[in-house]
Amino acid sequence: MSATLTALLNAALARGLIDPAAMQVWAVEQLLQPIAAPMATTVVPWVEQQGIGVYQPPRLPYPLATHVSALIWGKVAAFDLPALATLLAERYPPHHSLTLMLVPDERVVPLALAELATTVLPAASALALIVPALALEDDRRGIDRLRWVITRLLGPDGCPWDVRQTHQTLRSALLEEVYEALEALDAGDMALLREELGDVLLQVAVHSEMARQAGHFSLEDVVQHVADKLVFRHPHVFGTTAVADPGQVLRNWEALKAQELAAKGKTRSSALDGVPAALPALAAAQALARKSIRAGFTWATIEQVWAKVEEELAEVRAASNSTAQMAEIGDLLFAIATLAHWLHIDAETALREANLRYKRRFQVVEQMAVEHGRALRDCTLDEMIAWWAAAKARSDGQ
Repeated sequence: MSATLTALLNAALARGLIDPAAMQVWAVEQLLQPIAAPMATTVVPWVEQQGIGVYQPPRLPYPLATHVSALIWGKVAAFDLPALATLLAERYPPHHSLTLMLVPDERVVPLALAELATTVLPAASALALIVPALALEDDRRGIDRLRWVITRLLGPDGCPWDVRQTHQTLRSALLEEVYEALEALDAGDMALLREELGDVLLQVAVHSEMARQAGHFSLEDVVQHVADKLVFRHPHVFGTTAVADPGQVLRNWEALKAQELAAKGKTRSSALDGVPAALPALAAAQALARKSIRAGFTWATIEQVWAKVEEELAEVRAASNSTAQMAEIGDLLFAIATLAHWLHIDAETALREANLRYKRRFQVVEQMAVEHGRALRDCTLDEMIAWWAAAKARSDGQ
């Protein structure tokens, strides 16, 4: 151990700033060592593939154990305080109390994390930054705090409403939160998406804690399973398998899924197995069409798909009663879902976006009727068509 580090440790111990039985020591050069971004040779990272920025790798794992006090030491010149402040802010709150200790005169400077980046270091040969342990309830950016909250809610003296819930009573909440996340995606609202993804994560955490208490599985089991599955199904990333294009990735994915089922002693009796019954009907239709196409049950050309849509539309027109009309409308919608697959369009997303457009345009028509001092039901069809065209032109120009 270097004499400088020994002096810093002794000074911190003498002042009661660290607990030698529970502490971590970091050389500042090691802690701030730059993360080397791997060079892409065949596939560029997502942010560059989308053309919206330059890839910055995350720091994995986060180097500091936040629940244990830390002493970061080194020569003054090695302390890049803005970089250190950025690193600490990934997990510690802005008000977290820190202590700077300088040698050889052993001066102590208390400060908050929010002040660290702009602190001017006095003359010294070396210094230590002491970061006290972060209490679990204050670890607001760590997954363990979420688990702590959930275990409190579902544990002794927890929430009387929460402890009465079951996996089934929370089923609709899980579905609702997923749809709200989809709504945020459709709106392109990243702040709202952050919030809604948190609500989805809440559902995952709650179901996992219920399962843990019942002795079925824990959140760690969920995390392990999904990470292991992703590694297994991406041998072209984590192994040595070579792929020529995204289509081959999908084919490999299906083959590996079949291997997983076989390892569990299961097989799928149909190529259409595996489409969740709870999917919205249009999304399920496209999933069924996609699976049947992968199984070889498909048209040879897109012209044949168009012809099928036109055939189903004609059969809707020819249907003579409501029962036949319902059946033919269903067939038409399925044919359109198949067409969407051929056009590389997600039918469910296309319909959601159409719903949003319709809602916006209809509300403009309503507003125009109000501006004319009329109720919508009292307006003529020609007026409403004209207002609709204006609303469409307005939205298309945005």
